[in-house]
Amino acid sequence: MYGFGAWFNRFFARGERMVIRILVLASVVLVVAQLALGLAKDPVKFYLAVAQKVEMPSMDVSAVPGGTITDEKQAPQPANQNKLYKITLVAVPAAPVRVWQNGRFLGVLAKGEQEFSVQAGQLQLDGRAVSQPVRVRVTKRDAALHDPRLNQTLVIQGNVQTLQVGT
Repeated sequence: MYGFGAWFNRFFARGERMVIRILVLASVVLVVAQLALGLAKDPVKFYLAVAQKVEMPSMDVSAVPGGTITDEKQAPQPANQNKLYKITLVAVPAAPVRVWQNGRFLGVLAKGEQEFSVQAGQLQLDGRAVSQPVRVRVTKRDAALHDPRLNQTLVIQGNVQTLQVGT
């Protein structure tokens, strides 16, 4: 009554339904297992965390003899330490990221783009008051500076990042 073609179509239709059921069941089991183990994370936060580590790896303080440099006799200051350089930073989106250098408050990136007069050394970008991810980018710098690079970007979210300023 049924030909080979009809039998063949029923066989593969049943097989197709079975494969779809197995894939749906496996997907559900995978999601439940990830939620149970706490492995399911927001992919945006995961990407930003990885990008932050790649763009600005953390500095190892233990590499410095004694852990920190507090005495000027330990670390001689370069001759151009007091020379001021211009650097422009922009925060996207605009956020209250505070900019510090050598314990001195320089300003806030709350308006988005801001120009600072800085010395050679390190800038601290304090984003502890920021809850969402903010990208701070170097848009302009003095021609005498080699660091930071133009368009160098730091991702800040509730932390403090260090930006090297050097000639």
